[in-house]
Order: sequence, then structure tokens, then C-alpha cells
Amino acid sequence: MIITITMNPSLDYSYTIPHFALGATNRFATPVQSVGGKGINAGRTAALSGSDVLITGFLAGDQGQLVAKYLQKEELFKIAMQETTGQTRHAISIMHDAGNHTEIVEEGPLITDNQAFALIKKLKDYVAREDVQLICISGSINSKNEHIYLDMLKKIRTEISTTLPVFMDVSGKQLHNLLASDSYKPSFIKPNIPELAEILGNSLTTKEEAFYELQNPLFEGIDYVMISCGSQGALCKMKDELYDIEIPKIPVRNTTGSGDASVGGFMHGVVSGFCPEEILKYSMACGMSNAQHGEVGFIDANKVSEFMGQIKVRKIQAEECIA
Repeated sequence: MIITITMNPSLDYSYTIPHFALGATNRFATPVQSVGGKGINAGRTAALSGSDVLITGFLAGDQGQLVAKYLQKEELFKIAMQETTGQTRHAISIMHDAGNHTEIVEEGPLITDNQAFALIKKLKDYVAREDVQLICISGSINSKNEHIYLDMLKKIRTEISTTLPVFMDVSGKQLHNLLASDSYKPSFIKPNIPELAEILGNSLTTKEEAFYELQNPLFEGIDYVMISCGSQGALCKMKDELYDIEIPKIPVRNTTGSGDASVGGFMHGVVSGFCPEEILKYSMACGMSNAQHGEVGFIDANKVSEFMGQIKVRKIQAEECIA
């Protein structure tokens, strides 16, 4: 079983318009509506791939009840969402002007440290009862504690398991503080190039520049480091091996959730025992398939298989990463 934790789920609305005019009235067709949040999106992809998935996290208010109802209708995974105060957020995605992507995202309900730690306690019960192979914590959290994800990882490692893979697809200061820890490291991270530049405090803008950071000492102790490079594919460190992944150009409908779908595909590949090259191809193919859907975290198995045959994975020699 894979358990995904989404501390800040959302009800997503995806709009498409030829031109988005600032300061003017923009009239849209009815949006595609789906439940989002990185952990839910990744869990959905893993479940659609055939993995047994349990999703947990926090829902709040009337909006949260609506999200719970939609999740139950999907009939894809086990659901163990917790209630909190406030309102579950909305997230609006607008595809416009030849592929431009604009997002409007609410901050979501405030989560306290005690709530986060109570969730980890429940997680311990799930691990005791189920054959859990991987835990994934993904997405944002509205918290006053900039170390809360590090604190949660520490509790997982000290109270649940020292060896169970813990994937963490998070960003900003939460990711920075995870990487700054000498004692506790996640098993997987997936920064994109701007996020990588922010982490390293430099001006990376291209895949070629990111290439030389695969062996950065900051990533020591992390089994899987995937650097998302948009239409240029990705770079990945998988334990002691380094890889460059190239993807073909495809028609795109909505890129929202494609990175999450890649994480879901990666998780499914890991727990299913795929070889490294298969994991990477499957992961990227899931992201590509999602980009052709209006909903987030959804994939088409036939398209995934087709895309896997078009993706190129090249093993990189360590000396190539020395600038």
C-alpha cells in the first residue's frame, strides 16, 4: 500500500480561453472541476496505475464535505481524511494565450503542529495494520511552523520506521529546511528548475545548468532526486546512478497536476519493482498523459504505454556532472 498525505487539498477549477485580458471581463465555458492537492493527485495516478492507495490529510467546512463526497465517488482509493476548522481551499487554473498557464490559489485552513502530529499518530496505526510500502507527503501547508514537514519526517523516522520510503514533494522554506537537516532526509524530492535555483541561491534557468547540480552535496542521503525540466523532460539521481530523461513534444490541454502525476507514476514504479529506466519512463509518461486531460492526476493507460515508447532515458557518467 501507498499512503499519501495532503495537508492542503483543494477543489480545482480548470478554465481554457484563447486570450486572458487583465482588467477586463473574461467569459469562460463551464470549467473542468476536480479534487486536487499534490498528494491526492499523486495518489490518484498511483491508484489508476494499479497500486493500493490510502489518502489522508485535512478537509474543512462545507467545501471540505463537498471534496469528501467527490473523492468517495471516484472509488479509487481508501479515504481517511481528518476534519479541521475553516474551509478547504479553491484552486483556479487558466490555460490561455498559446499555452500560458495562470493559477489563482487560496491558502487553505491553518494547520497546527498538534494536528500534524496527531495525523502522524494515526499514520502509525495504519502502518501497523496494513502492508505499507511507501509514504508520500506532498504539497503546501498553511502552517506557522516553517519546519513542520521536517518535524513530521522526524516523527515518522523515530516513531514509525527508519527504513520505510518517505517521498516529499514540497517546496519553498519547508523544502529548504528539510535539505538543511543533517539527521533526517526524505527518500524523494522533485524540485523544478526555479525551485532548485531558489534552494541553491543561484540563477539556474536551463536543464543544462541544472545538470551540474545532480551531485550537489545538499542532496546526500536522498535516494531519489528528480529535477523537473518542463517540456525538456527531467534529470534524476537514483541512489548512485544519474539519468537524463528526454520527452517528445505532445499536444497539451492542461499542465496542472502533471508533476503530481509523475510522482504518482514514480511511486507506482518503485513499489511494483520496476527497474530504474522503467520507473523514469513510467513517471514521465504519467505526467504527459495528465497534461492531455482537463482533470488533475488522471491518466490514460493506453497513452502512458504509447508515451513510454517515445521517452529516452540516458545514464549519465558522474564525471559529466563536473562543471
